Amino acid sequence: MAAGVSGTPARMNILMVAEVSLLDVIGGAERVLREQSLGLADRGHTVRVLRRMGEEESARRVTVQGVEEVRYPVDRSHPVAFFLSSIRNAREAATALHRESPVDVVVVHQSLPAVGLPGWLNSGIPLVAISLSPAHEEYEIRNKPARGIAGNLWYGCQASMRKWVERAVLGRALRVIVLSDFMRRRIIWSHRVRPARIVAIPGGVDAGKFFPAADRRAVRARLGLDEGAFVLFTVRNLERRMGLSALIEAVAHLRSKIAGVQLLIGGSGPLRSELEAQVKALALEGCVRFLGFVPEGVLPDYYRAADLFVLPSSHLEGFGLITIEALACGTPVFGTRIGATAEILAEVDYCLLASGTDAESLAGGIYEVQQWFAAEPQARMRLAEAGRRLVLREYTWARHCERLEAILADVLHRRVRVSR
Repeated sequence: MAAGVSGTPARMNILMVAEVSLLDVIGGAERVLREQSLGLADRGHTVRVLRRMGEEESARRVTVQGVEEVRYPVDRSHPVAFFLSSIRNAREAATALHRESPVDVVVVHQSLPAVGLPGWLNSGIPLVAISLSPAHEEYEIRNKPARGIAGNLWYGCQASMRKWVERAVLGRALRVIVLSDFMRRRIIWSHRVRPARIVAIPGGVDAGKFFPAADRRAVRARLGLDEGAFVLFTVRNLERRMGLSALIEAVAHLRSKIAGVQLLIGGSGPLRSELEAQVKALALEGCVRFLGFVPEGVLPDYYRAADLFVLPSSHLEGFGLITIEALACGTPVFGTRIGATAEILAEVDYCLLASGTDAESLAGGIYEVQQWFAAEPQARMRLAEAGRRLVLREYTWARHCERLEAILADVLHRRVRVSR
């Protein structure tokens, strides 16, 4: 570690350990990894990312804007082989990287590849963990046990193993970083981490990429949207915890109340065919449109084109980067009170929070907001401006990385001082 200029952190050699990639930003985990890695590199630090190799990947090393992503192979022949090879090969790859260029601090984004590192870390390298949501809860929400006793036992074993792995890693971390107070409470409850070791650093948004439209009519025309429609937009992984089925049912209630109501659903996932069947059964083909994966280059325009962004989560919303992306684009967000959503939207206006997660609550809340906009045309503009101001004040990646950098420098300083 090089000596730092007075008042600034010293240059650090940082190893990010993850299961996702810098290259493909398809969700919040990838976004956080990418923004932290590139943000810290921009601040003068050396950042490398260690992750397992994807099934279709052949390159062992790639570089993204000065950050090297190093990949190790895993055995996918059986879940047990996958588990053991992930731990073993991650440890070997981390050791090799440390020999190439000594690591100052390890930042763990997902726990499995890091569970084999404790012996390697005994040399005095501090570990900081990023916890977006408890891994075992994510597994339980996304998966259902197979039928029979064996299926239930295997399901329980998978969830328990994820909990054990994550608890082992968080227990070794000098600091655990979460994105919200909701997740702070969740980690304390799930893993018994001492509150003093947990630091909340809110997620961020690139305000230079996500900003309000100068001409919303032009944006709508570019996307092929009716100028007079009341457009609802959401972008999610198509999974059960996202609350999309309830939102589609809510549109069925709203169809007769709001002229020209349209729901745009961005994202991909295992529920697409089921959700499409629901739309057909409710005869909503003219009101609901599935966009599939929305590339990052056009995502801001969909935010800008919408009258209201909707976050209908039914379970476990650890932060919700899409919430602040929409606010940055000048689009009010209506969401459920699940997880961290209430923390963000309460700072804009309580009217943007649904009373429940069911279709009736979503429909009722959206209708009230639409009626408010219709009766008071300046109301939407005030909410848009308040949301944008909030993002610029509290939720930028530059602010996030500055705080993260300070924490990494602090744990490194403490470890160096203790080792002397």
